[in-house]
Amino acid sequence: MDRDLIILTSTNLIIYIIRENNENVELYVENKDELQNVGGVYKGRIKRLAPAMNAVFVDIGNDREAFLHVKDINNYKLNQPILVQVKRGQIGNKGAKLTEKIAIPGKYLVLTPTVKTVNISSKYTDENQKAVLKDRVKDILSEYNPENYGYIIRTLTCEASDEDIIEDFLNLKSIWENILKRFDKVKAPSQLFLEDYKLYTILKDYAGKFNNIITDDIKLYKILRKYTKNFFGNIDIKIKLFKENNKSLYEYYEIPKTIHKILNPYVWLKSGGYLVIEETEALVSIDVNSGSSCKSKNLEETAFATNVESCKEIAKHLRLRDLGGIIIIDFIDMNEDSKKEELINILKQETFFDKKPIKIRGFTSLGLLELTRKKIDESNIKKLSQFCYICNGKGYTKSINLVLFDIEKKIQCIKPFAKLQIKINPLLEKGLKLILKNLDISKNVKIIKDERLSVDKYIIERKA
Repeated sequence: MDRDLIILTSTNLIIYIIRENNENVELYVENKDELQNVGGVYKGRIKRLAPAMNAVFVDIGNDREAFLHVKDINNYKLNQPILVQVKRGQIGNKGAKLTEKIAIPGKYLVLTPTVKTVNISSKYTDENQKAVLKDRVKDILSEYNPENYGYIIRTLTCEASDEDIIEDFLNLKSIWENILKRFDKVKAPSQLFLEDYKLYTILKDYAGKFNNIITDDIKLYKILRKYTKNFFGNIDIKIKLFKENNKSLYEYYEIPKTIHKILNPYVWLKSGGYLVIEETEALVSIDVNSGSSCKSKNLEETAFATNVESCKEIAKHLRLRDLGGIIIIDFIDMNEDSKKEELINILKQETFFDKKPIKIRGFTSLGLLELTRKKIDESNIKKLSQFCYICNGKGYTKSINLVLFDIEKKIQCIKPFAKLQIKINPLLEKGLKLILKNLDISKNVKIIKDERLSVDKYIIERKA
C-alpha cells in the first residue's frame, strides 16, 4: 500500500493528512495555541473526591478539572499530589480523562512502568508468533530491566535487531526516570512530559511506514529529516519540501474537498443511496438510505447491496471524521439473520486497518447495529467547526412562517396602531407585506430590509 503523510502549517493550525493509494483517509488538526495534552504526563493535585463515582477530580493546569477513576478512594486525599497521564483530552464541557497507568510510546516498545506485565500489540494475530516474539524480547531486555518495568511490544519489533530494541528500551527508561525526578522537584500542577507535535505520535503509530512525508514548512522539514533519520533510519522515507508554483499544498492534495466531506452530514453512495452521519453528546448515529438505488427488483437484495456498499463508506468516514464513542448504524431493514451476520463480517473487514480499536456489538432488537470506537479526542467535525451564534448551537432556527406569525401578534399588541418601522431579513418581506395588507395598515408601516439580520431576528420600532 502506498502511504504518504501531508503536513500543512499556518499561523494558528497544523493539519496532518494521511493518504493511502492517493486518497485522503485520515485528518488530524492541531491548534498551535491549544496543543492537545493527550499522552502528557502531569504532576496533578486532587481537588475533589467523588466516592459515589469511585473517582477523584484532579487539577493538571487545564481550565477544567480532569477525571480519574480509582479502585479504592480511601487511598486518596484532598490536595494530595498525584502522578497521572492524560488518556482522553478535554472534550466540550467535559474535562480530560486521566490514568495512573503511565504509558510512554517508543518505536518498538511502549513502556508501562507502573504495570509489571509484558503485553504484545493486538495487531499480531498468530499466537505462536506472539509467544516467540514475547520470549525473545524478554530475553533481550532481562539484564537491562532489573526494575521489572512492564512494556507493550509494538508491531515493528519483529523487524528490529537486538541492539535496536535495547536502545529503544533504554531511551524510554531514561524518559521515565526524568519524569520521576521532576515529580519530586516541581509544584503541582505541572507538566512532566509531552511530545511537542502530534506528528511524532502519527509516525510511531504507523511505525514510520510512509513512502513520502511532504510539508510546506521549512522548519518542520528540518525537524522531520533529523527525527526520521534517528528513529526510522532503516526505512526509506522521502522527506519533501513542497514547491509548486501554480498551487499551494492545500489545493494540490484537495484538502478543502476533504474538509467539506467531513463537515457534510450527507455521504452519497455510487448506487444512488446515501448516509446521514450525525454526532450528538451521547453518540454518533449513521442512517443508511436507499435513495434512488435500484440494483435489483428484489427489495431484500437491494437492501443488502446498499448496506454492503455503505459498510465501506462508514469505515472510511469513521477514520476521516475521527468519530469515537458509541456509534449506532441504522441499516436498511433486512429480514434474513444470515445477511445481518454477513454484514457484520464485512464491516469488520473494512475497519481492520483502523488504528483506533473498534468493537462491533451486534444488532439490537430494534435492528440497529451497535459498535464502539475508542474516543481519545474531539472529532474532526468539532475541531473544524464552531458554535453557531445564529441558531445558538441548536442546529436549526425558527421557520419563516413562525417568525411572521410572531411579528403579526406583536403588531396586534401595539395599540393604538401608530406608525411603525420594521427591520427584517429580506426573506421575510413578501410574507410581511401580506400580513400588513390583511391588517390594513400597509400605509402606517415602513419595511427596512437588512441582510445582516438572521431570518428569526427582527426589530419593531415606533416612529414619531
